[in-house]
Amino acid sequence: MPREPRRISRSGIYHVMLRGDGFMPNHRQYNFESEQKDGNNRQKQTEVKTWVHTFSHPDEHKEFMEKFKIASQFEMRYRGLLEFYGADLIAYKRKNMASQHVNEFLHILSKFFTDHLEDNCPSSWDECQSTFWEEFISTCYPQYMKLSTKHNESEIFLTQLIKFVKWLDKRSGTTCYTVVKEYAENNASELRNCEQLLNELHLHSFPRLHAGDWNPMEDISRIENELQDCDDTINSIFEVESIAGNLVTLCDIDSTKTYQVTDFPAEDVRPGILLEGTIGRKKYAFYWLWYHIEGVYPQIAQKYISFEN
Repeated sequence: MPREPRRISRSGIYHVMLRGDGFMPNHRQYNFESEQKDGNNRQKQTEVKTWVHTFSHPDEHKEFMEKFKIASQFEMRYRGLLEFYGADLIAYKRKNMASQHVNEFLHILSKFFTDHLEDNCPSSWDECQSTFWEEFISTCYPQYMKLSTKHNESEIFLTQLIKFVKWLDKRSGTTCYTVVKEYAENNASELRNCEQLLNELHLHSFPRLHAGDWNPMEDISRIENELQDCDDTINSIFEVESIAGNLVTLCDIDSTKTYQVTDFPAEDVRPGILLEGTIGRKKYAFYWLWYHIEGVYPQIAQKYISFEN
């Protein structure tokens, strides 16, 4: 089933995403501007879709409320209860009630369906072909990747994904396991590199990230002040084109413009990897500086990303 690429809003809002070791949610977003408006300075209106579900028997309502309680443990949106995948995700959660890893995995998968695919969501597991799983792993998961000192979150995620599709094939007669397992094995190394780079760049912006007395608002205030000192700032998704010593050449995948960033604060950066974040340049400076990371994606994710101006 063809789907629209993930759309990135280029609203000019700078935000900081903090990814803690705690669950629900894996990232918290701090916006420094509140209203989004269109080109005519009018506030955008939100479209809301509603569903109506009729209960034919009291027991059906009771069962629905039980599913609702279970789904709330991994924060699946209400619409998921009425979609094809809802019953399977809830059944898998029932089978693994005590597993925090399962909880986190189901949270990300449900977000992929409800928030990322939205109205372009498949209508059955049979429509979830190889590109569906490739997009889920390469484009959706990195947005929910947790920071940790062990750098093993991507490994945990892929393990949980493989376990889930193996169970799903047995339960529903699908054939997802072979495709997902092969893709996971072939891309585990690149996803692990994304995780290492994400951690490294976050520690650059938030040096006391793992300290018990860390105050995130102090770091956010510092980053804001540093950006205000810049004459130019750009928030986008950049592809790493080349590396020469401490000079990294980035290409904005939206505008296709290139930028040379000096003193890049990471060693694990490699050509082809995608960096979502903010760069800035001070007055009279020739080179740009890296200021904040929001996400790190494997190169394949680029075909699932588009931009809204």
